[in-house]
Amino acid sequence: MVIRERYSDQVHSGEILDVLSLNGTPACLLDLRLQTVTLNQEMQGTLQLEKTDMSFSQWIRSFRHTAQHRLQQVLHELLTEGLRETSVQLTDKNNLQEYHCKMVHLTNGQITFTLRRSVEQQPITPEPLTLSSKENEEKRPPLNQFTGKQGKRQTIHFSETNHARSNHRMTQLVDKFPHGLAIINHNWEVTYANPKMEDLTGVSFFDNYERKLWDIFPIDEYYYFFQNYLRAMETQETIEFEGFLKKTELAVQVTVHPTALGITVFLQDVTQYKRHLEALRNSEERFALLANNMKDVFWISQPEDDELHYISPAFQSLFGISRREVLENPTIIMKCIHEADREKVTAAFHQMAEQEREIDYRVESMDGVSKWVKTKGFPVDYNGKSYVLGIHEDVTEYKEMLEFKEKSQQLSTITQMSAGIAHEIKNPLTAIKGFLQIGAANPELRDNYQEIILDEVNRIEAIVQDFMMLSKPKSSLQLEQVDPEQLVSYVLRLLEPEANEKQILLLFDCETTQGTFETEPKRMNQILINLVKNAIDAVDSGGEVRVSIEMSSEELTLSVRDNGPGLTSQELTKIGEPFFTTKEKGTGLGVMVTKKIVADLNGIISYESQKGAGTTVTVRLPK
Repeated sequence: MVIRERYSDQVHSGEILDVLSLNGTPACLLDLRLQTVTLNQEMQGTLQLEKTDMSFSQWIRSFRHTAQHRLQQVLHELLTEGLRETSVQLTDKNNLQEYHCKMVHLTNGQITFTLRRSVEQQPITPEPLTLSSKENEEKRPPLNQFTGKQGKRQTIHFSETNHARSNHRMTQLVDKFPHGLAIINHNWEVTYANPKMEDLTGVSFFDNYERKLWDIFPIDEYYYFFQNYLRAMETQETIEFEGFLKKTELAVQVTVHPTALGITVFLQDVTQYKRHLEALRNSEERFALLANNMKDVFWISQPEDDELHYISPAFQSLFGISRREVLENPTIIMKCIHEADREKVTAAFHQMAEQEREIDYRVESMDGVSKWVKTKGFPVDYNGKSYVLGIHEDVTEYKEMLEFKEKSQQLSTITQMSAGIAHEIKNPLTAIKGFLQIGAANPELRDNYQEIILDEVNRIEAIVQDFMMLSKPKSSLQLEQVDPEQLVSYVLRLLEPEANEKQILLLFDCETTQGTFETEPKRMNQILINLVKNAIDAVDSGGEVRVSIEMSSEELTLSVRDNGPGLTSQELTKIGEPFFTTKEKGTGLGVMVTKKIVADLNGIISYESQKGAGTTVTVRLPK
């Protein structure tokens, strides 16, 4: 009661020790700003200390290590949470005696500290010299540092609050904090570091408690760190920077937060993040190196938003439009595309959002140069969004090469056909000339050679007609509804006499419910006649030729199969070449004429043959 009254009278704080000594109470006055402690004789004797004035670090070492940690936490809360009074159970280091300690916050960082022996004393086992890892955590330097402003007179107010349980939870939280945390006071002394800080720095702060920071980390190696620490202290602003810890070879993100007690340092390990970032940067550089030096144009678009995300630098040289213009307005590319190709290009670009698509089209650049471009694009999904990746390729040279090759083939074909025609016509002309000469010398023999001369003239006429058929351009089709069964029956009746002369059997396979088919009757007749005649010529006496038709909802399939000698694989590859034939008097032009007629009807003709097993010719015509 006397002490409370003295406090309420606002006496000098220096008189408090005298008041407490009257009651024989061990007490001391803590000045946390100057980090000093003044003890009365009772406190000096109880803790068995040599002096009554000493530093805070010397005084706190008179308690057990675990008690030091607990005391520092309680003092920290007393200052930072606006408390006026608190208490804690402590054990001294020399006598292993447990005390009930009460602390009263005066002002400006000055605190009175009193001891009272606990009523029920439990036996305490002396601490071993070697420490387990758990005990090392308990003996970790306290989670604070203490500074304050000196004052000559203090006003003391009492409140009854105990936060021991919350202190314990706070300690566990900070010790398990996933980032490094350390507290440095204004004297550049390390007063606390959590286990994560020790892992990151490779330094045991328990062994370096209250050592100067530069004694732990050389300034010449960590000058950038010290520079930012000093800046935070001077400006009282939070500083963030990145640094590198040489001992552990870790990259860290450092946050320095100034407080009234000094600075609090947070370290976050960003080594893996930096490595991933560097790998990403290297990947981007390699991609840029590839994209910037590719002749082809690489692009990425998002079809849903009609947005072009990326296009490589080669675009400008291919299309004659700057990348900036096309990125701002992707539709501008359509102005360069040949007018006849724009519709199919637009449709192809839309299809690329659903499936892989490739298209060739013509491009006219701003300078009037015409080019062929091949564009290939395909859809991809990334982070829940749909994109299209594609390549524009300049295929002008390839197209020119194909055109040149086609012209060369045409020229070669013309040359080959010219030579064949000359050869085929020369033989009958030679015979005609010879028989005419004989007839001129022997008039009485003219009638004997008249029939031979006429046959040779007919042979020349047939060759000229086939050649004219090949050179005739495709005319417009005169389509009619035709019954395929009737068409085949007509051709077989037409060629039946020729087949009977060789005792060849003509067979026809057809389903009764075929229906009609839209085509040009004249061309269909010519195709059937040529195929059946070739089959009859290829079969020996007593053989057979089988014709079959099949009609689906999409096409008409016509097959002519014989059981003749067949063709070798080498002969099969030459079918359709000018003047290639296996007939004794054939020219090979008939097959070429048949192929041309099938092509005019937008159909496909194919040959299958095996030596000794006959030949099958199949024609497929779309509806």
